[in-house]
Amino acid sequence: LYSNLWAIQSKGFMFGHHDDLWYGRKWYNEEGRSDTHDVCGDYPAVFSFDVAEIMDDRYQNPENEIRKRVALEAYERGEVLIACAHLNNPLTGGDSWDNSSNEVVKEILKEGSPTHLKFKTWLDRLANFALNLKGKNGELVPVIFRPYHEHSGSFFWWGTERCYAEEYAALWRYTVNFLREKGLHNILYAYNTDKVYSAEEYLSGYPGDEYIDML
Repeated sequence: LYSNLWAIQSKGFMFGHHDDLWYGRKWYNEEGRSDTHDVCGDYPAVFSFDVAEIMDDRYQNPENEIRKRVALEAYERGEVLIACAHLNNPLTGGDSWDNSSNEVVKEILKEGSPTHLKFKTWLDRLANFALNLKGKNGELVPVIFRPYHEHSGSFFWWGTERCYAEEYAALWRYTVNFLREKGLHNILYAYNTDKVYSAEEYLSGYPGDEYIDML
């Protein structure tokens, strides 16, 4: 996937649509359906989906089977898969937008804390999902993963006003190292900020080149 993206980048850009094959304008979970296809006669080149409900305390949601099915459908068609994660707040029990505490990332990074142990379980579930996401020939499906996205804003519990830049970078490194130790090699990591006004602001919280595949 990484090589192919380099090879085709001079040809233009790739249009993407979040949850394109799952639901849309006046329809839900109709196999082969896509608003993009309805409008222009073709599927998007990039299929985006959210893996948070695979990871956190919503992991038993029956919709996760739909999530996996449409991801594999997109892959078999040749679409690029990109995943975000609107994770619930592991400290407070709130959602991604529960930014009421500045201690969440700190507690995740605190070895042995209840929040740390809970978060390890969440990452375990992600690893299990990725290692079982396989194409028709048994090959592992590559996914671009953009965890803790738009962190230069302050609306998520991992946002810039909720943790120090080094804490954010440490959380990113911890996540990547954890997944690598689980044997995952079918994930590319994408660094994705909210709006910024300088290179310095863009790189605040940057975990290092060895942890990032694309910007």
